[in-house]
Amino acid sequence: MKRIDAFVTGGTGFIGRWLLPELTGGGRRVAVLLRDNPDGRHRLAELREWVEARGGRSDLLHGLAGDLTRDDLGMDPADLALARTASQVFHLGAAMSFGLPAEQARQVNVRGSERVAELAASGSSLDRLVLVSGFQHRRSSKLATSRYHDSKLTADARVRDIAEATGVPLTRVHPASVTGDSRTGQTSQFWGWPDLVQALHRGRLPIVPGVRDHRLPLVAVDHLAKFLAGAPELAETAGGQYWLLHDTPPLADLLRIVADELGVATPRLRVPIPLAAMSLQAGLDRWTGISAEALTFLTAQDLPVAEARRVESTLGLTQPDVAELARVTARFLADHGFRPAAS
Repeated sequence: MKRIDAFVTGGTGFIGRWLLPELTGGGRRVAVLLRDNPDGRHRLAELREWVEARGGRSDLLHGLAGDLTRDDLGMDPADLALARTASQVFHLGAAMSFGLPAEQARQVNVRGSERVAELAASGSSLDRLVLVSGFQHRRSSKLATSRYHDSKLTADARVRDIAEATGVPLTRVHPASVTGDSRTGQTSQFWGWPDLVQALHRGRLPIVPGVRDHRLPLVAVDHLAKFLAGAPELAETAGGQYWLLHDTPPLADLLRIVADELGVATPRLRVPIPLAAMSLQAGLDRWTGISAEALTFLTAQDLPVAEARRVESTLGLTQPDVAELARVTARFLADHGFRPAAS
């Protein structure tokens, strides 16, 4: 390839895997940043198979060896020059886990995001930088500190500042907790929402964290991928930010839906977030398998979804039925033993 249409970080990750078929299926030539190690070629071959199996075009997919933690993203001059020809840059790459070390959060999530924004600003024909952030735009509390969450907030602010200073057209997408595919439930991410489902399935979720209106907002990964692929094609989304989530019921109701699907008991005792956090930190986390950090993603706020809804309408996207989404993703997780399945 002498030129590309899109440069993607995090292409081998959970969201990126669903994005690549959308981009290449629409005829876009895509370069994916792959870690510069002996496994890189294997990952590219496996990724091409994945893309082909989901209606994308593997012949339009190219791998660039690099690393978010290095200057120029660790790319050699030729690959760096190719990346700079992209008209669209999608930054999905991040270190994602509970208990994320502070230096890893800083180097990968914050500095890595800055490096991607700087690369985008140096591009020869950039039309859009798309940043995937998170729906919770408040810092985590002392009781439920999450370096992952807080580093993503910092990265969001830094990228916004770089874009404003350099004139980069930026689109920020703030997805809710991402579930599996809305049709099959398939996922390659087994923390977050899956932790909650697994605890319920094992009979180790004795409480419902939060008060009556607390929710764990969800968005299906295929819906998110379609939104990400389509949004930068619209001129109106330059400079916009979009909270992407489905109309998710309160957590107690969502758990009841999942419990009915899995044939297990539903927890009935609601516990305020601070008390739930203290209980998990005191040792309940080891029994349930749920980190206190997970409580960061519960909210009782009404999130500003109107702009995202308008873009979804323009792109012809429809909201899945959340009850069915919860059922199909829970069933996939249970059927696969809450472990990653072969891609």
